[in-house]
Amino acid sequence: MPKVKGILGGGLAWLLLGGLPVLSQELMELGPVPTREMFPLFLPPLVYQPVNPTPVGQGRWRVSLDHVRANTFEFSEVFKDQVPRDAQGRVAITKAFILSQFAQYAALPLVYYFDEEIVRTTLRVRYGLTDRTDVWMELPFQSHTGGYLDNVIEGFHHLGFEQFGRDRVVRNQLTLVVMTHGQLQFFSDQPIRGKTQDPTLGLVHVLAQEPGWTLSIYGALKPPLTTTYDVYQSGWDQTLGLSARWQPGARHVFYFGAGFLRRPGGSLAYNDSPFGRIRNGVGAHGTWEFRGWSRIRPFFQLYAQSGYLPRQLSQKLDRPSLQHDLGFHWQLRREATLTFRYLNNITHNENTADMGIGLILTASF
Repeated sequence: MPKVKGILGGGLAWLLLGGLPVLSQELMELGPVPTREMFPLFLPPLVYQPVNPTPVGQGRWRVSLDHVRANTFEFSEVFKDQVPRDAQGRVAITKAFILSQFAQYAALPLVYYFDEEIVRTTLRVRYGLTDRTDVWMELPFQSHTGGYLDNVIEGFHHLGFEQFGRDRVVRNQLTLVVMTHGQLQFFSDQPIRGKTQDPTLGLVHVLAQEPGWTLSIYGALKPPLTTTYDVYQSGWDQTLGLSARWQPGARHVFYFGAGFLRRPGGSLAYNDSPFGRIRNGVGAHGTWEFRGWSRIRPFFQLYAQSGYLPRQLSQKLDRPSLQHDLGFHWQLRREATLTFRYLNNITHNENTADMGIGLILTASF
């Protein structure tokens, strides 16, 4: 990740030092925010992501770096009582403890414990083939660590938004556990830094365009070139969807979209996961962007997705979820924009990342 962070910092410095023309009244059309699910189980497959319906223009390029840090803390009910604690009384899950307590879990078909922070930096490139058709590619780099958001989240929950165990777990701990009938299927407490993920290739085409309205269709393919946790490899995932833009006036812009995701089988470990094979899915988004100021554009986006996994006892991973993406675009130059964003889980079905913060640097040329 240091190399990626260096690229991001260098690019931002270049823009701020005047590498692009000064800002005019023309605004960069960024579209909806490319929200992505960051829950550990949903990192191998293709997931629903909003797509900008507005083409960049024939022969034009749009390049962005999207940096997101998300925290996940979810576990089976059994860990509310049967857990070891450190000298401060906080829960500290170790492999030795799990192996010593296997008899306690023998009657349970599935037991899991996820406590980690995921950092995902994605390079996105979009090119205008014609005035109505764009092609795009994204290449992510991902890290898994204990992170540093636990203190922030614990303080937030003390304000009255309580989540069981947030004030009891060891801060910034990295622990992933999956068991079936007392048998340990997966355990990891080792960080992964800057690992390349599967690329995604896509195409966007405008179906209809009138003053104030744009409706586009898009499709994308994610080839299975890498593994997650060096174990799980998805199949040739595909998505097809619609994305729309509506601007009823100069100060407000709305984006809407929905898509279907097909997730074929992948590696043996991926198909035989204790959680069951990941299902096909659907997703949708709705976005409001305020354009009453020249440089700052606040936005609020709702992001919905169907459940990915079969129904099982003692988990909610089959249920749909709703999240929000809240932030603002700061237009640095006519062709350069910086986006700050905060993501949070609204439905609390224990099948999404708890929260995330992100930064996107976008340039057009």
